[in-house]
Amino acid sequence: MSALTVEHYLQRARDFFQALNLMRDDYPYRNSVALLAIHSALSFSDALRAGMGDEKLASDNHDQAVDSLRKLLAPKGLKLGNGLNHLKELLSSKSGVAYGDKRLSDNELRGLILGAERFSAWANEMGKLLKLEGWTDDNG
Repeated sequence: MSALTVEHYLQRARDFFQALNLMRDDYPYRNSVALLAIHSALSFSDALRAGMGDEKLASDNHDQAVDSLRKLLAPKGLKLGNGLNHLKELLSSKSGVAYGDKRLSDNELRGLILGAERFSAWANEMGKLLKLEGWTDDNG
């Protein structure tokens, strides 16, 4: 995929992440913050996958995003740490946050925010290490 596609998903991820940070302490917006955390991670994942040539980004089965990213990264020989685990945890919360009838607790929200922070840092590190075309620093 093109550098423009990577840039598109990366910009979307950073937009979601910046909005999350603006609203993270506003109690009335807790569900929005949770969804921003999840969608930020999805978009970071899409940017990485696009940069590594995955053309199957549009899917409602988000578990495939984790598996696809794992397969794409495996031959690269990088230490992956917990990045994919953070993504998997965030994505496993999506249906409950978006459609569930249970109130999101303070601890659950903090966990989603922390997971998004950790995945964002991991994804940015991977994008730089892989020297993906279209991957830019956070500032530009």
